[in-house]
Amino acid sequence: MQCITLKDLIGTAYITFAHGPHPSARRPKILGGPSWIDSDRYEITAKAEDGAGLAQMAGPMLQVLLEERFKLTIHRETRELPIYTLTVAKGGLKPQALQEANCVPIDLNHLEPPAPGEPIPNFCDRQMFKRIGPNTLMDVYGASMTSFSDGLLSNRLDRPVIDKTGLAGRFDFHLEFAPDTAAPGLQRRGEPVDPGAPALPADTGGPSIFTALQEQLGLKLSADKGPVEVIVIDHVEKPAAN
Repeated sequence: MQCITLKDLIGTAYITFAHGPHPSARRPKILGGPSWIDSDRYEITAKAEDGAGLAQMAGPMLQVLLEERFKLTIHRETRELPIYTLTVAKGGLKPQALQEANCVPIDLNHLEPPAPGEPIPNFCDRQMFKRIGPNTLMDVYGASMTSFSDGLLSNRLDRPVIDKTGLAGRFDFHLEFAPDTAAPGLQRRGEPVDPGAPALPADTGGPSIFTALQEQLGLKLSADKGPVEVIVIDHVEKPAAN
């Protein structure tokens, strides 16, 4: 692992790979700790015994490393925080906007290359982002509504997104929006406003992520408050030199 902050290492070890070989889509906030956990960057070179899979190394084994080298202690709690709720917009889902997906859950401990001549499996939760002029194009394949909201949308907005659509199953999502409105703390006029949010950048001409969700998918984001799981850093120290 190269050029990575301690906060990102904590997210990898205690969130993404905390519960086994299937990566978690949830992204709880990490609170507390000194400012250097966001600025200092580290390189980790580690070798595990044969048979240790990626998820084990990046989850439980990385937790042990952080606790030993950084003297890290954390706890989890639930707090009442600002959130967005994701619901089906008035008028319902857009026809052909959300396609039911057939996909294979990814197991990072048993990733095998396909045999010669065989296609790559259609893994769930694949993500692709690219620029289309001034806008961002987001394609997500085989994601549940929960992983789409709690994982992807929460990472692009200034607060967690909670799925309240009631929609089960996995879907393919296609969304195009102005990237400036996906930055933390930024909203456009007529949309949920967070007090103290910074001034908006120049308009790119594309729809905000709020508008794009409603017009392109038939989904709506609404500002609210609700219980949110957070990870709190109780103690941490800079590691001693090797």
